[in-house]
Amino acid sequence: MLSKKADDINKKAKNNGTLKNDVEYLNKIIGKEGVTKEMVQQGIIGFASAAPGVSINDLKPIHDYPETDYHIITNQLDVTGNANQLLELAYNFEKKFDYSRMVSQNFYTTKKNNKSEVLHLKMIFQNYENTK
Repeated sequence: MLSKKADDINKKAKNNGTLKNDVEYLNKIIGKEGVTKEMVQQGIIGFASAAPGVSINDLKPIHDYPETDYHIITNQLDVTGNANQLLELAYNFEKKFDYSRMVSQNFYTTKKNNKSEVLHLKMIFQNYENTK
């Protein structure tokens, strides 16, 4: 009887380790768990602001789309800089930023007062919050 309980406890302990690995993997895919949407937006601003030569051009309000079991949180950031600076920023967001995941990026140019073109990078980030 006790050996069956011991085996059951050992199986649950092994499943717990697997569950922790699964949670870590999901955090990498959909963004860190337990971070408020405001913290995510502030994190995005802080991360972009720390990039040398990059300026924040536009930050859209947080978009919160509720589903039955979760909320989809979307942030949109538009930055300017030269090609290398913007590519490095996009790469660093992909590799080092864990509050949210970049789901879209778009490079485009604009002319300011009929002068030189300005290179922009528009990035869209999403993360999910469980409502249960």
